[in-house]
Amino acid sequence: MDDLAYDAFFHEVYDSYHQIVFAYLLGRVGQREIAKDLMQEAFLRAWNQIHLGYEIGLDNCRFWIFRITKNLITDYYRRRSTREQAESRMKQEALVRQAFGRSSEEAFEIKSNVQLIEDAISRLPDDLRCVLILHLIGHMNSVEIGGLLEIPAGTVRYRISLARKRVMLALTKNELAKEGQAVEGFSME
Repeated sequence: MDDLAYDAFFHEVYDSYHQIVFAYLLGRVGQREIAKDLMQEAFLRAWNQIHLGYEIGLDNCRFWIFRITKNLITDYYRRRSTREQAESRMKQEALVRQAFGRSSEEAFEIKSNVQLIEDAISRLPDDLRCVLILHLIGHMNSVEIGGLLEIPAGTVRYRISLARKRVMLALTKNELAKEGQAVEGFSME
């Protein structure tokens, strides 16, 4: 096979999967810059094995690229002794961009709300945070997430639902706290 065919195939793989890989990595490592670096490393590893991906074909490459990505995360955590909380700057930047053209008060309110949502998501347990980010940012459905994480689709749907409820509860608690009230029995654990 000539290098041009491999090159074109790699670009198709990258265009098809880079956002989903990034969302998965962001959900796993919790920091945007680290997720970017790991995504770059994942696609470098894919390039070094592009002949395998080419043999599999584009339709079946999703699991190949995610196997590379999952192995990379395993390597990352072996080298790293502590975890840091998730930062979802990508969502904040998107909403702040939407705020341009609005009054400064509206823009400030949007940015504040995004920060509250990010904080609530970052406090979720890893299993809930990961599926929620894959669903919201990676635009993956429960079957795709289940295949990637090797868990049943029903479990994925349950975790997404639970994650949403916990985020909403955290936001409600924050709103009531601003008003001087308290929410009893609230726990992100």
